[in-house]
Amino acid sequence: MILCAKLHQTEQGRNWLARGETGSMSSVPMVFARSVRKIADAVAARGDARLLLRTAGLDHDAINDPGRRIPYADMMLLSEHAAMMTKDGAFGLHAGERETLDTYGIVGYSIITSSTVEQALRCQVRYLPIWTNVGMFRLEVQGPVALFRWEYSPASLPESRHDCETSLATVKQYLRLLTGGQWKPREVWFRHRKPRDVSEHGRIFKAPVCFGMPTDALLFESNLLSAPIRSANPHAHRMLTDAIERRPADALEAQTFSQLALSLIRQGMSRGQVGVETVSRQLCVSRRTLQRKLKQESCSHRELVQQARQELSRFLLSSTSATTVEAAYALGFSEPSAFYHAFQQWFGVSPQAYRRAAGSH
Repeated sequence: MILCAKLHQTEQGRNWLARGETGSMSSVPMVFARSVRKIADAVAARGDARLLLRTAGLDHDAINDPGRRIPYADMMLLSEHAAMMTKDGAFGLHAGERETLDTYGIVGYSIITSSTVEQALRCQVRYLPIWTNVGMFRLEVQGPVALFRWEYSPASLPESRHDCETSLATVKQYLRLLTGGQWKPREVWFRHRKPRDVSEHGRIFKAPVCFGMPTDALLFESNLLSAPIRSANPHAHRMLTDAIERRPADALEAQTFSQLALSLIRQGMSRGQVGVETVSRQLCVSRRTLQRKLKQESCSHRELVQQARQELSRFLLSSTSATTVEAAYALGFSEPSAFYHAFQQWFGVSPQAYRRAAGSH
């Protein structure tokens, strides 16, 4: 019997799913910009990765900067844009399948040098905030079943399907590799709706996958927690974790006010939620404070909206099959004619002419 049905039948199971820990997280989740490299690399063979990066105001220098952080929502939007560009309905799974732990710096190495699966997972739980404050992993054990849960922060975030599938596919991939194939999930849970095609979910996880669940998680036999890690190095692990524990807290919010506002505008664009009142409310400031802070950074709300629309319009017309009408509404225009007029002003050609020129290169 599938666990998702069995757990729901018990009071203990319901309490387990409902139990949560509170933690302090920034109202604007951040992540190292170099996390975006996996997305850019995944689209490079099938599309213009530079154009994709520009939809989030990034370039290759930015994603190779070891210290730069960006709003996590920008990376989530890039995953969705990459899926559109590559026409890959399982883009998130494929990105996770290709992940390597050395991408995650000292956090990844603390996992690689762990002695057991349990130690590796607890390192991920404890040290993830070094990499991002977008959410948290939790390891819970109930008798013969262990559950490794992923929870996003309650902050305003865009559609998370591909990003979430990347996260769980990454965990599955590294545990399988680190244990020489000993570890495998018993079930996989996702909160989002079941996609039209789930064949890649079955191939990658090799376990029943349940959708519309109360949490995103990997479920596995708890005795696998003691499975040994092939790359274990207790001495190196102790040195790494000692260094991490002594590490001063990083300022995850080290972004300009205009960059944060621009990220929120990108998130709300397709829903038409890019107005001054909406953005100021999301940033927990008054309308006047928003305008004053943007002016101090030599920009305005109107300019940020225009910048976001220009970046996304070029991407939609040159790298996806979206029609000009669909692009107009995705950019938050009330009607297509307004989009056509604005595009002509921005680039000196009509959307149709731009698309034809992009297709000829």
